[in-house]
Amino acid sequence: MANKSRKVILIFVEGESDETVVGFVTDSLVKQLNQLHITLKVIYGDVFSDRRYSLSSGPKIASDRITEELDKKKLKAKDLLFVAFVTDTDGIYIDPMSLVIDSSIEPKDSFQYDIETQRLLFPTQEKKVEIVETRQRKSRKLAQLLKEGESLTINRIQVSCYVYYNSVNLEHVLFEKLLPDYEKQEAADNFIDQYDEKGDEGLDEILAFFKSRCPADDYEESWEFIKQHEMMQGYSNLAILFDKIQSYKDKKMESNV
Repeated sequence: MANKSRKVILIFVEGESDETVVGFVTDSLVKQLNQLHITLKVIYGDVFSDRRYSLSSGPKIASDRITEELDKKKLKAKDLLFVAFVTDTDGIYIDPMSLVIDSSIEPKDSFQYDIETQRLLFPTQEKKVEIVETRQRKSRKLAQLLKEGESLTINRIQVSCYVYYNSVNLEHVLFEKLLPDYEKQEAADNFIDQYDEKGDEGLDEILAFFKSRCPADDYEESWEFIKQHEMMQGYSNLAILFDKIQSYKDKKMESNV
């Protein structure tokens, strides 16, 4: 059971490499914060493009995940300061003219990113239709959540929910290149190692790194930007999340009773 004086920030990430990088920063930040706890939940997938939730709206998907985690952790909605979902943009904002069929792509591959030409390549028309439908589904869910997320109702309590992105994915942000799945975790570990050994200085450096990848200081402006510039470089608005967490440093956390 959560301590009555403790407030919780609940953060959902898609995979283990996201957990490694985001978790390093949030674990470091929470040490500076009084009576505040950050719960990081790995979803192991993308709930906003998952066919199992195709009939659910973005806010409904978020609300269900939040409710499940509250029940699991024996928390109440009133314990939450806010909720964050960290997601990859996955090419959902690419110009339709940059969705190209390329017969040189191995049929076993659903698609490939071509970062240099800012294109998404497909082996067949069928694969293109399938992937585009998935991306469009994710785009719709996110648009709904971005519009309504700051006033979700969880167990009759209003909860603020925000979405933060890595474009095209975390590795694109960290290394300006894409990696196969089997290399992602080791790459994330190596990335964090260079900051972890520096202590507080390392935290400052990684915060500065994400600040350099953030296209705008304003949450809504950062989303408007990425809709137009998704594949130009590895952008991320995680710096806005980290700033939001730090804003509680000097605030007194009180339970809503």
